[in-house]
Amino acid sequence: MPKPSHLAALGVAKEATPGTAVAPTAWVPWKTLTPKDDVNPIEDTGQRGAPVDVFGMYAGQKGSELDLGGDVMADSIGWLLASVLPDLVTTGASAPYSHAFSTLCSGDTQPVPQTWTIYDPLGTWQYPGMQFSELGFKWNADGLLEWSAKAMGWKYVSGTTPTTSFSAVPPVANWAISCAIAGTNTFVQDGEITIKRAVTAIRGSAGTQDPYRIWSGDVSVEGKATLVMETTSQADAFQAATAQSFEASYSQGSGATQNGLVLHCSDVVYTEGSRNYGKDYIEQPVSFRAIGNTSDVGASGGYSPILATLTNAVASGTYA
Repeated sequence: MPKPSHLAALGVAKEATPGTAVAPTAWVPWKTLTPKDDVNPIEDTGQRGAPVDVFGMYAGQKGSELDLGGDVMADSIGWLLASVLPDLVTTGASAPYSHAFSTLCSGDTQPVPQTWTIYDPLGTWQYPGMQFSELGFKWNADGLLEWSAKAMGWKYVSGTTPTTSFSAVPPVANWAISCAIAGTNTFVQDGEITIKRAVTAIRGSAGTQDPYRIWSGDVSVEGKATLVMETTSQADAFQAATAQSFEASYSQGSGATQNGLVLHCSDVVYTEGSRNYGKDYIEQPVSFRAIGNTSDVGASGGYSPILATLTNAVASGTYA
């Protein structure tokens, strides 16, 4: 009998030892959930006097990848932000807390590895050592603010049956999102911001099928937005390669239940910004790259292309 996929639950927890699975401490609502198990079988192609290409298959080194997505909620999204922007500074004596995520420029610059757990009618699948290579945010005139992400880690292991528990923090409607360019509130029809880090599985001969370490590389940020062209100011900025700030944010609730997210890039430069006459009004679709700067940094200093500030009731020490 088929098993219902809508019964699958997605959990996460930070690890004390990279690659050692731990039980979920938080649960993340999902819309896209695609695990990939990297088995990497090794072929025996040694010729044996026969027109055959493969004479045996042997177990190779293993790993896994996750392709995830869902609606942004101001508590669970912190787990993904902590993996791509691991310089985390939390302030506040009680809820609401403010969590500022930026590029970690000290130590080994690596995020705290995480175990992501999929609990479904067939069992409990734990994916340890996970580090994210991509986290994207997308919004438009309709629907809810969405995220999508990709991660790499160790091979899955079987876990015990967990108890799921989801928070009451709501998602956010796209119409509630505000955008500012160069510090000025600007009407944006739709937009997206994507944070990327090259993630590599370091492998070798060490008596195990697992990698030695999952390693995160440089942080990059790129984005897109569709503007209604009322003046030539942003066309001029595109032509002159002028660096300016870009921010997308929302806030909802009040007091201890206040929650929200601010994605702030102090220096972005348009890589595309040509006019579009395809509608009854002139549009300016823009693409941009964020530049590492000394304003969007955290406790480790250095440079960062983005500062993501999350407001919620999650206490310090939870995400990392």
